Amino acid sequence: MADVEFRQLLYLIAVADHGGITRAAESLGMTQPALSRAVAALERSVGVALVVRLPRGAVLTAAGQILVDRARVISREVSAAVSQSREVGARKSPIRISARACDFDLVGELLARDPDQPVEPVMAHWRTQLASLRAGVVDIALVSGEFDETGLDTALVTVQDRVVMLPASHRFAGQHSVGRADLFADPVLGWVGTTGPERDYWLDGAPLAGPEVEDLLQLVVHVRSGDGVAFLPLPMLAEAPSLPGIRLIRVDGLAPARVRLAWVSDLTSTRIARFVAAYESVPR
Repeated sequence: MADVEFRQLLYLIAVADHGGITRAAESLGMTQPALSRAVAALERSVGVALVVRLPRGAVLTAAGQILVDRARVISREVSAAVSQSREVGARKSPIRISARACDFDLVGELLARDPDQPVEPVMAHWRTQLASLRAGVVDIALVSGEFDETGLDTALVTVQDRVVMLPASHRFAGQHSVGRADLFADPVLGWVGTTGPERDYWLDGAPLAGPEVEDLLQLVVHVRSGDGVAFLPLPMLAEAPSLPGIRLIRVDGLAPARVRLAWVSDLTSTRIARFVAAYESVPR
């Protein structure tokens, strides 16, 4: 048997999912050189080329695609086995729920849904939250906005109003609200490394795409500089300090942010199903 480690298979899956070493490394919280070395080590262990590096991204070889397809099955089986073992060995083990900082307060509201089931909140980074969920690091993710739901089940928690962030010099900065169509002439800022559904959510059909940013500070700087506007859920800004030179305006016709519980369909356990059912039985 080839000397292949499970984590190497997860690395190859990430390369396949993200279409390249750089974005896969970002999703895994690794540096690009470290992931490149890990993939090369996997190729040496298997004895064949698995990835073809291109000037922009990477593609799997035929051998690499076969290995990725089987690795996905192995990953699901390992995650299911670990989950089931935990459930049998410790019926009262905590459900690990990840949430991003802007949604973390909502986790506290979920703790009382099933008093017999302990919950362990986990602070998540938006880049890696769903990858951690799919890898079995957490049981459930509390996610705001739209995302790739492949292989996941979801339950709606709440909806949050979204507003537009404008520079104080903007033509609509003095208004209480603005129509979505009124902003079609403005580039809309997005986030680096987002998937298709995430990008559509953040841009909301914008005819013009503005710069892509990596964090809230970069977004604020670009907006203040007049490089574009941004659509954000209000809770994302609740803990932010006062933002001089920035205005937040309500947008008529802008879809709200859906906040949902998400979990891996193949890993739905009795305790996860019970927890979600307990939540859904409470009027909101």
